[in-house]
Amino acid sequence: MGTDLSTETINRGITEAGARIKSGEIDPYVLREFRDAVDHIRKTAWAVQEWKERQVLKRDTATVIPLLVTERIRRGTQLYEALATDLRSKNIHPDAAEIEELTQAIEKLREELKQLH
Repeated sequence: MGTDLSTETINRGITEAGARIKSGEIDPYVLREFRDAVDHIRKTAWAVQEWKERQVLKRDTATVIPLLVTERIRRGTQLYEALATDLRSKNIHPDAAEIEELTQAIEKLREELKQLH
């Protein structure tokens, strides 16, 4: 029940933010970030709810894990696309300290993905 209320509150916030963007109160870039984060929260909340229901019904909860992994892959792809857009539009400063850490993380992920094949 608490999850439903939280999702309802988030939905209301998105609607209000949509009205604010039309009035020029919220930058579209910031609103997109907010919507992406809320979408992630909704999907994770759904997985928690599904997990709890499966426990109560004595059903296999392990089937929820692949759903979370699929969501994580989707979110990772979404973040990659947003970062690529930021790089093309020069929103990321080339000397940002986080760039090296991001580069290392991408290289590690690339190596892990290679091992899948």
